[in-house]
Amino acid sequence: MKTKILYIVFCAAILLLGACKKHDYAEGDPSPIIAVSDIRTLYKGSEVTLNKNNMQGATQMVGTVISNQDSANAPKGVVIVQNYRRNALRGIALALGDASVNYKSGDSLVVNIDGAILKRVNGSLQITGITAGNIKKVSSNNPVKVQQVSSYSIKNSPDTYENTLVKIKSANLSPAPKVGDLFAGERWLVNGADSIVMHTETTAHFANAKLPATASVAGIMVVGQDDKGAAVLQVWPRTLADISDIIAPVDPTDLGKFPAVVTGYINDTKGADGNYEYFQFRATRTIDFSKTPMAVVTCTNAGTAAPNAGDAPGAGWATGGGRTYKFNLTTGIVNKGDFFYVGGSNKKLNGPNTADISSAKWIRAIAYVTTDGDGFGSMSSGLLPNSGNAGGIAIFSGTTVTEASVPVDFVLFGGTGKTTIYNPTTNKGYRAVDNDHYVTTDPATGTAQPFIFQGTNTYVIPHSTPADAGIFVKLGGVYNTATKTWTTPRGYTFLTFTSASTIADIENGNDVTVVK
Repeated sequence: MKTKILYIVFCAAILLLGACKKHDYAEGDPSPIIAVSDIRTLYKGSEVTLNKNNMQGATQMVGTVISNQDSANAPKGVVIVQNYRRNALRGIALALGDASVNYKSGDSLVVNIDGAILKRVNGSLQITGITAGNIKKVSSNNPVKVQQVSSYSIKNSPDTYENTLVKIKSANLSPAPKVGDLFAGERWLVNGADSIVMHTETTAHFANAKLPATASVAGIMVVGQDDKGAAVLQVWPRTLADISDIIAPVDPTDLGKFPAVVTGYINDTKGADGNYEYFQFRATRTIDFSKTPMAVVTCTNAGTAAPNAGDAPGAGWATGGGRTYKFNLTTGIVNKGDFFYVGGSNKKLNGPNTADISSAKWIRAIAYVTTDGDGFGSMSSGLLPNSGNAGGIAIFSGTTVTEASVPVDFVLFGGTGKTTIYNPTTNKGYRAVDNDHYVTTDPATGTAQPFIFQGTNTYVIPHSTPADAGIFVKLGGVYNTATKTWTTPRGYTFLTFTSASTIADIENGNDVTVVK
């Protein structure tokens, strides 16, 4: 009996000890999923067959697709995924061949990689030996994480960033793009003291987009290989949306705001006007017209002037015929503050038998009585009106002037009749520029008013009188080249020439335009 009691106590103790033993969860089954960061550490320079033994019992990986085959700027035949596990964002390429086009950026994938091969292919670390059958797509349109990083950090630790989305902030492109250069090909992204290549396939949807000079560039960090087997680090933008903070290249032909301004004119010389009218300008910067050409256009708007007689000009400053006449400025150099002249070939101060001003800085002169304008405008006995409806003088950057062209400066003088200047029904007329007397947006209402005599753009210099008196119209204001603004708007002075007048009279005095 005593023996039975001892046996029962012993069994109870064993049961109690078994019930009190704690379970060690670390001894449980391993996770079937391995982090991409752990996969990458398995590669030691030669290909590796992935299996449960070297993947700590795992058979799968998960990741979000970041490559975009639709944009045609992604390495062909691979799907690039990244995932954030074990406090690390890492990426890898899945070699799927033609099936790669079936996976889109933002797809969440579970990939069976047991038995797959990890190796570098042309420099890129890839998982090969898998097919679409190894992959399960869990969801689509998931957000993808972009790491902001410097070129230096990528070069210092390429394994950290390979096959992940990176963003290089405010990089300068090198060689420096010229205006019109396109994305297709390769440029260096210079970021701080280091640089990395930006790669765009010639078939990419944005290959023919214009390159910026400076930009923030996002894309997939791809490791390639040169012809000597050395690693090449590249950023492949996925779409044009990956390019931000854009600064365009400097256009050497873009003269900027107000490179030259209208400072005077004579439309009614003493005696005949033909080939004697001329227009005075003042340069606000150095201009070499052989490198940065310009154009001067005059207009006249009598009711009978054609084309578009009695109506606003159908093609604005480019209407031609008897309405507008163009001078191309393609030779000569002027410096800041220089006065220069464009007009009739006779180069006289005030018509026949007056002072010769051919020694002044003439940039273009045409015998317009017998010669058509440069590109448009018919020969005429006079380019500007002496009375009636308004006439104008405009100067443009470049020599191509179209209906849509906006002058860098212009003046309008004469009558206030609107019919032949602007037609609000057809929205045709002469385009204005924001200068000292005109604005292309009504400051009070915010309404667009891109044409002369539209909205508040009603300023006009009156006709000089009496007729045939030989009056030069001096335009005097103050232009600040630092701020590119008129600190004093141009006023006008009617200077009646005498037989003793010289060119000094129109280039000096308190009533000339000052360029500071």
